[in-house]
Amino acid sequence: MNKLSWLVDADSLVISTLGRRLDWIGSRVFFRVLQRSQLQVFPLIVVGAVFLCLLNFPFLKDSGIFSATFTKLLQDVVSGTYGVAALVLLCSMSYNFGLIHNKEYSGEYVSPNLFIVISLSCFFVLHGDIDFKSFADIASLGKGIAQAFFVSSFSCYLLHKFIQFRFRLEVSGSGYDIFSREILSLIPACVAVILVFVLLKQIILFSGYSSLSELYRKAVLVVVSLSDSDFLNGLFYTITSQLLWFFGAHGPNSLSFFDSTVLADNLAANIINIQSGMAPTHILTKGFLDNFTMIGGSGLTMSLLIAIFLKGRDSGTKRISQLALLVCLFNVNEPLLFGIPLVLNPVYAIPFLLIPSIAYCLAYAATALGLVPYIVHAVHWTTPVFLNGYLSTGTWAGVWLQVFILGVGVGLYMPFVLISDRVMKKQYDRGMNEIIVAARGEDASIGFKCVGLPGFEGFVARSLASDLVRALRTEEQLYMVFQPQIDDDAGEILGVEALIRWNHPAYGHISPEVVVALAEDMNCIDELSYFVLRESCNQLAVWQERFGYHLFVSVNFPPSLFRANELEAEVLGCLRSAGVPPYCLEIEITESVAMSTSGKELQNLNRLRELGIRISIDDFGMGHTSLRYLRELPIDKVKIDRSLTFGSLNDVNRHIVASILELCRNIEMKVVVEGVENAEQLRSLRKLGGTCFQGYYFSRPITGEDCLRFMDEWNDKHNRLNDSDLLVAEVVLAD
Repeated sequence: MNKLSWLVDADSLVISTLGRRLDWIGSRVFFRVLQRSQLQVFPLIVVGAVFLCLLNFPFLKDSGIFSATFTKLLQDVVSGTYGVAALVLLCSMSYNFGLIHNKEYSGEYVSPNLFIVISLSCFFVLHGDIDFKSFADIASLGKGIAQAFFVSSFSCYLLHKFIQFRFRLEVSGSGYDIFSREILSLIPACVAVILVFVLLKQIILFSGYSSLSELYRKAVLVVVSLSDSDFLNGLFYTITSQLLWFFGAHGPNSLSFFDSTVLADNLAANIINIQSGMAPTHILTKGFLDNFTMIGGSGLTMSLLIAIFLKGRDSGTKRISQLALLVCLFNVNEPLLFGIPLVLNPVYAIPFLLIPSIAYCLAYAATALGLVPYIVHAVHWTTPVFLNGYLSTGTWAGVWLQVFILGVGVGLYMPFVLISDRVMKKQYDRGMNEIIVAARGEDASIGFKCVGLPGFEGFVARSLASDLVRALRTEEQLYMVFQPQIDDDAGEILGVEALIRWNHPAYGHISPEVVVALAEDMNCIDELSYFVLRESCNQLAVWQERFGYHLFVSVNFPPSLFRANELEAEVLGCLRSAGVPPYCLEIEITESVAMSTSGKELQNLNRLRELGIRISIDDFGMGHTSLRYLRELPIDKVKIDRSLTFGSLNDVNRHIVASILELCRNIEMKVVVEGVENAEQLRSLRKLGGTCFQGYYFSRPITGEDCLRFMDEWNDKHNRLNDSDLLVAEVVLAD
């Protein structure tokens, strides 16, 4: 038992250490840009994959069921998706490099679109004259991705460095068009980058190759054809194909020359031998590789899908896997390669490169030992998994071998699925921290606080924003918590503050600051506020049946709500529907609302106050509210900001709090001190004159049911204390 425990601990340590290493690699700029860019291209690839499956659907492709017009339509869609994916990825990567340049480089802002323009120019410079035939070779997903990675990364890196080294013109006096001045000033850096690629093109031509594509294809074929052994050639082919896929190049397409010569010749020789009554002699054929080393596509990705479904915890990865499952059954795995992604993903590098080689060796050994027949039937590569194993070998042995290989692959992928989940969780946490900072800030990117953020943070924010809108429409996932406000002198619960909470099904509890900021970004902050008001009034009605009508509920209203024409009607509707008197509702406004109240806002505020609704200023003491606003606005109460009272009171905060308390006593205004966390804090605040408090010392924000129990326990406790005091008084009188 101890030995087993030691092995489990050692295994966990290895996975944890490897996860940290891979997380560090994945956090590098290149890999961050790559992941973001592949995610942006993902919808294009999913559409292309579905139509590619339809175009090559087994038994239908040559059956004549599809008309020529329909087939042409399918081909056009594939050409418009897969056929331009490399160029789309190049543009996406260049744009994201530009965003990161502006975010992490403290120099002048550079339009990300400039990075796209320079990368496209370098891309076409490197490939020379472009005609329609060669355009398909450089722009398509299968043949142009590797070059797109190289060109966008190298050109953007050069442009970044040239700008960093002040490779620019001084054009400060060139006019009022700021954008033109920016472009003009960067002309030297742009020209320098393009000239580097012109030089690179000349080096390629001088080496005897017409393009970069031809150069790398020839190099790959040299590697694959190093041996005369079928086994070694097949192993080299598998390793090289996986390496090419890992770096974004379509492995089988890049090795098509090897397919059409060695692999095709081997299958033809096997067929001739069978027809002559002889045993087949070649294990290595295209069907052998397709059926046993590419189950579900390159990388044995069907095993990865099963491992994700069994062990994966990240809901985003599972959703991508569900989308990819259907086309993966037909051995089309680009949605998985670019969706998770697997291409240039350091987390999955080891299994993606090694598992197909292990599968190749297992299948080769099983065939050589006679456990599985030689492949003598040509089956199209899109034939579904398991069916291709049966048709190509003519026996169930081929299917059982596929099942065995899949099982081995699942076992080998599983630890890396767990590592990927950890890395994704850390990435999400970093992104969420950025979103929280943005939600707290005043600056808004292109008019938005959160959804306009660049990169991964923006993806998370936009995903959350869409989910928030759906949650509001269905009134699911969102719920209320309440924090009591206590009159410590009287020992009474005065009321509660209502606070919104969101339990996201994938990301868990979302910070309330982020919820509010996202609602503002999506223009549904009023809808969110009315939801809070309805839920709070309904809950208060339940409590008032038990404790009477002295309790109130305090609800935060955003500035935009006071500009709404229907505010009074909506508030009264909520109160009447719940059966709550207006004087039991308190509306909290921020200092910014107090400062900006004019016209419609002030009219709405006064009208609510006339109805008997209480008005309080939240977070008082940290903004710019002056005595004039306290005098002129219909304010019943101020709440001293928790940043002034949190932790131990220093001299400055003590003087500020004491001044606010004294001011409010003099003008006969109620005060609630927020952020009371411990008994020492409470004693200090009571010495300064505070009587009403709110904070974790009394209760953290709790659900309606828990708040009801808190009120019961509080009342029971203070009733016992009052009875005890009364008994003492009676004894004294008797004496």
